[in-house]
Amino acid sequence: MKNKKIVIITIIMLLLITLFSGCVQKSTYMLPMRDGIKLATDVYLPSNNPEAHGAILLRTPYNKNLLSLIGNNWAQTGWPTIIQDMRGRFASEGEDVVYQNDHTDGPDTLEWIANQTWSNGKVATFGGSALGICQYYMAGANPPELACQFIQVATPNLHKHAIYQGGQFRYNMIYNWLKNQGSLHVLPELYENENYSLDVWTNVSLEDNWQDINVPAVHMGGWYDCFCQGTVDGFMGYQYQGGPGAQGKSKLIMGPWTHGGAGKVTQGELTYPENSVNNFSSGLFWEMVNEYTMNQQGSYDEWPSIYYYVMGDVNDTNAPGNEWRSGEDWPPAHIDTNWYLHENGVLSTTYPSDYESLNYTYDPLSPVPTVGGQNLNLPPGPYDQTSVENRDDVLVFSSDILTEPYEATGQILAKLYVSSDCPDTDFTVKLTDVYPDGRSMLITDGILRMRNRNGPDHWDFMEPGEIYEIDVDLWSTSYIWNTGHKIRIAISSSNYPRFLNNPNTDDPMAQNTTYNVAENIVYLDSIHPSCIILPEIGEQPLNSKTNIIDYDNKHVTYRNILNSKLGRFIENIIRSYTDMVLDPFVAFDSEY
Repeated sequence: MKNKKIVIITIIMLLLITLFSGCVQKSTYMLPMRDGIKLATDVYLPSNNPEAHGAILLRTPYNKNLLSLIGNNWAQTGWPTIIQDMRGRFASEGEDVVYQNDHTDGPDTLEWIANQTWSNGKVATFGGSALGICQYYMAGANPPELACQFIQVATPNLHKHAIYQGGQFRYNMIYNWLKNQGSLHVLPELYENENYSLDVWTNVSLEDNWQDINVPAVHMGGWYDCFCQGTVDGFMGYQYQGGPGAQGKSKLIMGPWTHGGAGKVTQGELTYPENSVNNFSSGLFWEMVNEYTMNQQGSYDEWPSIYYYVMGDVNDTNAPGNEWRSGEDWPPAHIDTNWYLHENGVLSTTYPSDYESLNYTYDPLSPVPTVGGQNLNLPPGPYDQTSVENRDDVLVFSSDILTEPYEATGQILAKLYVSSDCPDTDFTVKLTDVYPDGRSMLITDGILRMRNRNGPDHWDFMEPGEIYEIDVDLWSTSYIWNTGHKIRIAISSSNYPRFLNNPNTDDPMAQNTTYNVAENIVYLDSIHPSCIILPEIGEQPLNSKTNIIDYDNKHVTYRNILNSKLGRFIENIIRSYTDMVLDPFVAFDSEY
């Protein structure tokens, strides 16, 4: 079925490219960057010698030729479209250094576009995953030609969200992505720069220069996406810390999606309702592009700042959740509620008594295997965790059966009191929904490498037996546990191969040749009240629910892009095609 769909889409692509070939002029240039390196750049223009017009730029490490359908279609509808191979990739010159030059290559490309006769000097950027990440670093240079951005499933901080989440190396994702790219030469440098430092990581982070960003942007991601928190943090940075051209002008869209899963209902082992599919964001994109590159006032500013999908029980059609909501601020109003660890595996909002601590043995040679989650190159999404919850090195705590629904929307944090007999180790925390049939479905999870507990920029090793208070960041989500379900957390010290299995030594990654077996302890007494903090949503605010499809139909005009059945058909093909090519190493694990 998968291969058949690929063949069908490929045939349609070829037919559409042939159809448009007489309507579009395509030229390829080798654009010189400021250091003399030339980047291969395809320019798609309407064949009728258009007047100066806003343009759209896509930069990719995955071969610009794979995006020719988008270039032909958008140019045929009047939009100059520029698609570029990033430095060191395919037809471009230079060395692939994985985003390190995007803060200069992007602005240099924008300047060239703005100086062309067919350009009015205003350029929008578009793309997801790698094509979204490079947009962030381009914006941080504050190029005057940049007008607006549509950024999907990406991160503004490679160190924090992509490579060293919680201080631990995201082994499977990074190693296999680099391998598939033919870029494993970068791996030793990543190993040698585990800690965040400005001299190494500043080009691939916006944490220290949000104020230099002066454009509106749509930030779209998924709760099960590998860059979930990166998307949220990107929106927060633009919206609340950006320059005057950015503050208050961004939009955040978060669905129940995995990486590349916005166009389907099945995520992991769960199937969400049809309303979970992204069939609206392209309207918002064209509203933004028309307004900010063509000065055509539309309804972009009328859209709420935030659309988010609150997930729920997928088996009960009467259960709360599984709906879109909107708002103007993130996170929505909530109360941080502590759910404490108790003896006998109980999770409760009651403050703990003086219980005995719990210990387990973590052996790096027998790590807890990864089962679903915010993955890339591994099966992603909500998977049943019972197969790993019964291990001796996993501590499980469950609430009583809920007598009424319970919602948590926002960032999830676990506050634990722990110790170890090793100088370093990891602590992992998973948050799940226990269905009445016993399935423990993953919602979100996190990890902390203990040497980085006081910050990503330095190491603090552990003293044997000393108790440490730590925070484990489980990123953000929006979820309603239904009546009859249980809230559960599971604590351990590994999640492999998603994360590198900590050898429990004080060696740097690049030099480690041995390992220790760790005896790790979690404390749950009145002096050390370990808990998970859930952003509890009380009674839902009036009018906070939004039927996103109705809103789209009421307010969004596609500006002659989708004004015909053929146009809508083409857009659907592009959406399917884009899901495949934006991150090709995920594509063949998707429905395509």
